[in-house]
Amino acid sequence: MRSTIGFFSFLAFGVLAAGVLTVMGAGPSVEFSFDDAVASLDRSGLHVGSLLIGLVLGFVLSALARVSWAELPRRFVSWLLQYERSFYRLALVAIFIGIVAFY
Repeated sequence: MRSTIGFFSFLAFGVLAAGVLTVMGAGPSVEFSFDDAVASLDRSGLHVGSLLIGLVLGFVLSALARVSWAELPRRFVSWLLQYERSFYRLALVAIFIGIVAFY
């Protein structure tokens, strides 16, 4: 699972980088500085929102690859058993608030 998600995040980054290079390199600019690059974002048709969404999705896929999905159900059940008494208390609080609210 980790290798698959890592591959797709790397693939998404590659497609994003190729798109940025294609759009930025299509301009007729001879000298290309950082200020020209920032100014040409609006002129070149590069959608900054899509660029940021792609970067965020790449980071999210990378973070999801670090999760041990096989161990997650066991950890969740142990967490529920550890805080069983707290859930019982929360249920009683909800019942008492419901009684007070309806009477």
